[in-house]
Amino acid sequence: MERNQFVDYLDQYNVLSPNHSKIYDEYTYEDDELSKYAFSIDTKIEEYLINVFKEKPRNIILSGNAGDGKTRLCRKIYNSLTSTEMQSWSSEGIIDVTFLNKQIRIVKDLSELPEKNIQSILLDLESTLKEKKERYYLIAANEGKLTQSLSESGLDFLQEEVRKRFDNHLNNNEQFEIINLQDVTSSVYAERIIQEWTQEEYWNDCRHCALSKECIIFHNYQKLSEPKIQGKLVNQYRTLDYLSEHITMREMLIHLAYTITGGLKCDDVSSENIEYKDSHFNKVYYENYYGASAINGQIDKIQALKVLKTIDPGKYSYSYIDDFIINGDISGELNLEKEHKKIINDSIDLKRGYFKSQLNLYRDHNEKVTYNDISFWVYKLRRKLFFEADENLLSVEKLLPFEYVQDFKEIMNENKMNEFKKILIPSLNRSFSRKLIDPTYVKNLYAINETLLIKNTFKKGELDLGIEPLRKEIDHLPSKIILKIKGEQTELGINLAVFEYLMRLHGGGTHNILKNEVEILVDTFRNELMALENEINEDLEILKYDQSRGLYIETELSID
Repeated sequence: MERNQFVDYLDQYNVLSPNHSKIYDEYTYEDDELSKYAFSIDTKIEEYLINVFKEKPRNIILSGNAGDGKTRLCRKIYNSLTSTEMQSWSSEGIIDVTFLNKQIRIVKDLSELPEKNIQSILLDLESTLKEKKERYYLIAANEGKLTQSLSESGLDFLQEEVRKRFDNHLNNNEQFEIINLQDVTSSVYAERIIQEWTQEEYWNDCRHCALSKECIIFHNYQKLSEPKIQGKLVNQYRTLDYLSEHITMREMLIHLAYTITGGLKCDDVSSENIEYKDSHFNKVYYENYYGASAINGQIDKIQALKVLKTIDPGKYSYSYIDDFIINGDISGELNLEKEHKKIINDSIDLKRGYFKSQLNLYRDHNEKVTYNDISFWVYKLRRKLFFEADENLLSVEKLLPFEYVQDFKEIMNENKMNEFKKILIPSLNRSFSRKLIDPTYVKNLYAINETLLIKNTFKKGELDLGIEPLRKEIDHLPSKIILKIKGEQTELGINLAVFEYLMRLHGGGTHNILKNEVEILVDTFRNELMALENEINEDLEILKYDQSRGLYIETELSID
């Protein structure tokens, strides 16, 4: 058996492996036999930071979650300014650099420092900003810890400057800037990782291995090498972007390594335990991707799986797809029968034809095979079809829990705002009022209280609808629609979940997609609209139930 060292390298990202700690930045420079596989993802933020400190330095705080790459970026900036490779951080995690007679202090992680050191750094930063001194900080800091330390420090000036920049990145300036790495679009990096890990050179050993045809790891690599499947994997990450879910770089590496290996190594494939080897068919990439075959507790350790399982296509029934799984090869439609034989075949993930034999027994009403036996495969094959089926024959996007995901993508890509505004206004009015309003009466957006009193009225022309802007300094792709009231600061960010909620309201259907989270967001927007100053009319506008229509209509009550 050929042993592939690249599989050992991927095992570093296995959360159950003893080598797991190597994924942290502090361990990526070890000179061992696996270091040849180490790679670095090019990022806009890295390029931006290097240019800033070389050309027009300023004080910068890097914020984000653990695993967003703050430490790696600090190391990269040091290497760039000194033209040397940093071997290790000082015990304090602070290092000073002189570049073109300018003093730059790099703080690896503010949260790791003793409280007195944190206060000293923040005090000096405030002094630097106030007096515009010719020295600069690059500080990696968790937002929660930074905010807490500032609230306890009495540094009111710095606290306000930090608050403004967390509220909106547009408040950054050439003296002080906060870059929140949670604003980075996850799918951009996911695509680069998949492309790197599916390079042919890493898998040459597997091609010469006698067990390659029986190896689920090699099978996964071959599938993930296909551009179509790569695109589907990245698009699922893009869906998370649309849902405002952020996956850190570290979580992505862990998740995508698990997608390829399922936590297995070469020794597992060559195991003499027949039952154990037989179970490997469930470690196929489309099961790993959603954690469908993960053992108890594994999902909790792979953060990305917690989010991805909410859009797992295996969990959602679409009758046309389910019927294709059971009857596609005997449907009488030539194209469907060919597709069924192509996908539902003798591959390792289908136990070399075991499912087909089970299916035939089930259709022959053999009592040895029950519906429960087949339903296990139905969940699995929905996922397989989602990634591998011809979308011109099978509408696999309907396996996602969103009815309007394609509409959302079209608006984001083609900027069809006028059409959406016609739907948005009545949908928001219905959400605000919790009532069915006669559409012939709805021309404006109303901020309505619990008694159905219309507190504020906003005409269609006062609503500014657009796509959030692209950010050139970081890898941030527009992922939501922004509704603003012209001349006001109030706005509503419409991500995929909010969009789905509003579209279902407009269509008269159910609106249970993330209902609680979405309603909190929409209600907050309504309350902000109600608080805006507006001209006081002589008459009060209300919603009143019209029995003849069975709907609520607008009407006026005279104050006289």
